[in-house]
Formats: sequence, C-alpha cells, structure tokens
Amino acid sequence: MTEDGEHPPDARLIGGRYRLTGRLGSGPSGTVWRARDEQGEALVAVKEPLLPGDPAADEDSRRIAHRLHHEARAATLVRHPSAVTVYDVVTEDGVPWIVMELVAGESLREVLRRGPLPVEEAARVGLAVLGALRAAHAVGIVHRDLKPANVLLETGTGRVVLTDFGIGDGHVEDAPAGFVAPERAAGPGAGPASDLWSLGALLRVTLGETDPGPLGPLLDRLHAVEPAARPDAAQTEAALRDCLGLTAVPEPAREPRPPAAAPSPEPEPAPESAQAPEPTPAPAPEPAPRRTPLAALGLLLARRSEVD
Repeated sequence: MTEDGEHPPDARLIGGRYRLTGRLGSGPSGTVWRARDEQGEALVAVKEPLLPGDPAADEDSRRIAHRLHHEARAATLVRHPSAVTVYDVVTEDGVPWIVMELVAGESLREVLRRGPLPVEEAARVGLAVLGALRAAHAVGIVHRDLKPANVLLETGTGRVVLTDFGIGDGHVEDAPAGFVAPERAAGPGAGPASDLWSLGALLRVTLGETDPGPLGPLLDRLHAVEPAARPDAAQTEAALRDCLGLTAVPEPAREPRPPAAAPSPEPEPAPESAQAPEPTPAPAPEPAPRRTPLAALGLLLARRSEVD
C-alpha cells in the first residue's frame, strides 16, 4: 500500500468509473481512497474492504463480501445530515467497493489528540451521531463499529458526520477496547441498544477526565449491562437536548411510528377555470310563446280594425 496522500502506482479505475487518486487512511476493516468520478467529475471517497482471503477461493471471505455488499446497498437508503452519503457499490474481483461522500475535515480521534471536548460540544457531537444512528436503525442497519475514528468533523461548518454504517467487518476483536457492548463481547448480539452503549462510550471518551456534569446520569444509564435497562434513542435524545438547552423536536418521518389518527382531509380542489368559483350565468331569455295559425289570423284582424 502507498502512504497516506500518495497516488497509487496505477491510478486504478474501479467499476469502470472511479479513478483512485490517493489514500485517505486505513484500518482493520479496510482502506479508504480518494477518487474521481469520471462520469460526473466529482471527488468521492471509496472504501476497499479488507477481507481475510480471496472471495473466489475462500468461503468465509465470500460470505463476508456478500454481507458487506448487502449492507452497503442498504446504507444508500440512510438519509440524515450527520450520516455519510453512500452513492454506489461496485464489485471488483469479488470485493465490494463502497463509494461515499468525501468529507473534508478530520476525525474525532484526531481532534481528541489535542484534548477533551467541553460538555456542551460533546453533547452536540453526541446528538448528531445519535440522529445518524436512528436513521440507520430505521432502515434495519446496526452500525456495530462506533468509535472516534468513524466520526468526522467537517472543516468550516463543524458538521458531524458518522461513517461506516454496518460495513465494517463486524469482528469484535478488531474494535477499540471500551467501545463494544457487553452483549456483543459475549456473542453476536448486535442491535440498536448496543449502538447506544457505544454512543455512551464515545461520549465518555470525548470528555476525557472532565466532569460530565449534566451528562453523567445519561452516561451511567447508557452503560447498563442489560440492554433493556438502557435508555432508548428518544430518551437519549431528550437528555442530550436538555443538556444543550434545546426544545424537543418531532420524530423524523422516516422512523416507524404507531398508527396515527385519520389525517385531516385535503382541501377540495378549486374549479379548473382559475381556481375560483365560476360566476353564475345570467338566465337565458324565455322563448316567445308559439302562436297557432288561427290565433295569428285573429291578431291580424284585430290590428286592422284598430287602424280603421
């Protein structure tokens, strides 16, 4: 592999469309490259997953590649300002390459190397990450790899962006110590509650040795051993918003909701003429009464006698 920022030796073209131009970084789950979309000329990030072997010859690698492809496709449905946008999934030699939004900025891991965050900033980051997690959970994706390296802070805007939605390798042994929920460490029990446990771990790391203040009770509850004892996503959001002095907001429409009352009827469309009532037409004049021949002769004789 080349060093970060260097160009790959052959500027490889992936899927006949994405030209690799440099490595952005790598980790246990794979390598992320900067690339140019030769159809649209946009810059994108492309993740090359790291598999244990060749999918063509190794059944385990083939199974993992199939899962990664399926979950990456599902990740294209996640829509949230704090969720990295997945544009495309292309397969090269049995390996699914995931094409994503390129975020200019640095990871939370890099930010924390300079020191912990204030409580309010930690709550802001946590609230954004939680929103992305809820959007993923709504389409059936469990992140499974929530850690500071997968949280980006966009330069210039401060936007928080969560990456790697369900497209890590899922191996507990590769996750940083302290970010794996107890049920995952004991087996394959990953679910939304395990993501919330990891969110609590993330918040603790962002604060370092700082007193968590109003976040303390929430962090304790998120780290309950039993998933059912942890606050759910709505309760976690309420606690984070309360820490920031923000009012509650309606649930995102894409999340499941209980059946609601019948919707208000839509307004009746106006007449097609000009969307305004048509004027009432004036009544047509009644036709003159029809006279029989005898009546007409009598009228004629009467008029002649008047003249005489």
